[in-house]
Amino acid sequence: MTTEAWRVPVRVDFAGGTLDLWPIYAMLGGCVTVNAAVDLWITIQVSQSALGHRLVSQDLDLDLAFESWPTTPPAGLSWVWRVLSASGRPPASVALHSPVPQGSGLGVSSCLGVGLLGAVLGEEAGAGLASKVPIMRDLESMELQAPTGWQDYYPAALGGALALHWDAPAPRWERLEPHPGLLADLVVFYTGKPHHSGLTNWEAYKRFIEGDAQTRQALSEIREIAQAMAQALPSDPMAVAELLEREGQARMRMSPAVETDAMRAVRDRGRREGWYAGMKPCGAGGGGCCLLVVKDGQREVAEAALRGMGLPPLDLRITPKGLHRL
Repeated sequence: MTTEAWRVPVRVDFAGGTLDLWPIYAMLGGCVTVNAAVDLWITIQVSQSALGHRLVSQDLDLDLAFESWPTTPPAGLSWVWRVLSASGRPPASVALHSPVPQGSGLGVSSCLGVGLLGAVLGEEAGAGLASKVPIMRDLESMELQAPTGWQDYYPAALGGALALHWDAPAPRWERLEPHPGLLADLVVFYTGKPHHSGLTNWEAYKRFIEGDAQTRQALSEIREIAQAMAQALPSDPMAVAELLEREGQARMRMSPAVETDAMRAVRDRGRREGWYAGMKPCGAGGGGCCLLVVKDGQREVAEAALRGMGLPPLDLRITPKGLHRL
């Protein structure tokens, strides 16, 4: 039996989420999303042999064996089955492990999809793998039975920090080099409550298509914020903090449920104690993780406060690596 081990990063999103849903970006024009791969790694082991198939998820405590490749999705691993089926060459065995909590808002399912497809095809991160992202987008819509965005695949397929410009049928990507001060002041914490990005995005999508003025105004503002974020990320940490805060407020105007009690508590305490600079939910909000920028030199104070609130920060950094073999 031949076994290969791979790992793929998850991502944080700085600005522009929801704009990556077609036809929102086509209708608004000038849309940008800004995101980055981070060094929380999903590990994937792929084995080939002549006897049957096996799917293992350490995190879900699932170990499923089949004499032949199933024609319908197995319970609990339908997304894994769907991506492997679409590859045209499902392997004999796949074993998965993710250190990221479900519903984190860190793009786990999208990044896992890229990892599975690349591992089966033997293709590491790069332009070749990125060219296959439209396949993943359509598979995710099949899986969720709803329109889906597709920005989350690119950090896994390319690595690093990216500005994705949605001015063509497929996005044009621009690599960004985050300011060192931003990397020192950037904190990600989990709110303790999972979110469901598909449902949240669907509500915004539906209201936008129906012409809801408040939703269209909020997404137009998010477009402007994302354009500014692409300029600020390499140059001005405090501008990044301000833009995170503005996007979070714009998202709350679309749906008050975007902000949780934990987020309000962090904002109130951080402002009171002087370490808070700006924050937004990762992904569509309503739970999951949050991206927080603290004032210069206040990281240790902020992280201690978060731990005291039962919201321990995640140990992660932006990574230039996408999917790769171990």
